Amino acid sequence: MFQYANMLVESNTIAEINLSAFHHNVREVKTRLANAMMMAVVKTNAYGHGIVPIAQQAVKAGVDRLGVTSLEEGVILRQCGIPVPIHILPPITPSQAEDVVYYHLTATISSKAAAHAISEVAVQHGKVMAVHLKLNTGLQRFGVEPSDVLSFCRSCYQLEGLYWEGIYTHFSNADEGDWKTTNDQYDLFKDVVQILKANDFEFPIKHVGASTIALERKDLHLDMVRPGIALYGYHPDERQVNDIHLKRVMTLKTKVIHIRSLPPQSKVGYGGEYVTKKEERIGILPIGHGDGFKRLLSNNGFVLVEGKKSEIIGTISLDQTFVNLTDIPHVEEGAEAVIIGDQENQTITARDIATWINSNIDEVLASLMSRIKRVYVYREKG
Repeated sequence: MFQYANMLVESNTIAEINLSAFHHNVREVKTRLANAMMMAVVKTNAYGHGIVPIAQQAVKAGVDRLGVTSLEEGVILRQCGIPVPIHILPPITPSQAEDVVYYHLTATISSKAAAHAISEVAVQHGKVMAVHLKLNTGLQRFGVEPSDVLSFCRSCYQLEGLYWEGIYTHFSNADEGDWKTTNDQYDLFKDVVQILKANDFEFPIKHVGASTIALERKDLHLDMVRPGIALYGYHPDERQVNDIHLKRVMTLKTKVIHIRSLPPQSKVGYGGEYVTKKEERIGILPIGHGDGFKRLLSNNGFVLVEGKKSEIIGTISLDQTFVNLTDIPHVEEGAEAVIIGDQENQTITARDIATWINSNIDEVLASLMSRIKRVYVYREKG
């Protein structure tokens, strides 16, 4: 696959990834965990930050394990020499068992078919593979149902080649601060674990929480916590901002590649969705929805140019975005435009963009495509 990020050419659009800020966030979250292990979640290309450099930095910062979203991500990390346990968080398919065993990855088990497949391959290769049982407590995405888990363990727990290292769940409403639902789901998880223990089904590592649980609920840390978005500098909810100091890891910036002066009543962009109200200076940025800069930002939101907010106008195309430079008269072609980050005394965050498009931070960051060049720096900042 062609890797844009490795091109040694000048790029107008770059995502600058501050590994010092990431290291800071890991250490800050880690101080909250007492005796619990930390699984740093680097799924979906590390939320758009680049999975290999981020995973390497996470290990340097002292995380115990890594969490990925696919077999492919786990294999990439193993091939790059990452030594710590790597968990595939979604379930695998039976056909992937061979690679799970070969690359010594920790699989999530939600089905008998997957358990039997890994067992068979592990026995063939003379290995014992650590696996974690996923329990559905209300998210309704993956996991064995509580009513089925006892019969599941009776049929799968003693399979050769498997070490049932852990059991876990994932909460549906923790980020929203819905503690009633979260506590109910935790109580269900705890009750199931007790029933399994009473039937001699033991799981040494129990884990239920991601970033919000890491920051707000020490009582739910258990044996391990799985922070994700917090490590990249964003609190899952703004209510947490004063609880822990996190540093944003990514700055996304581009350049004004062309400026046009248009008379009043000029239609701008596909469909003419923006019409100039007076004589206006329009800048063109080389970033579009082909880069993951969402089309929902058409006529919606801002970028920073010369420390001022420049309105996004017109329909965002595959490769370009229009911005209004009328009130920033001295801008010239080649000027920097900050999409996520700081410029002079102004800031735009991924949370701002998420608010503009009625989405969340995860989507804004993880959607950024590989053709945006990632540049890794190690720079202290406040």
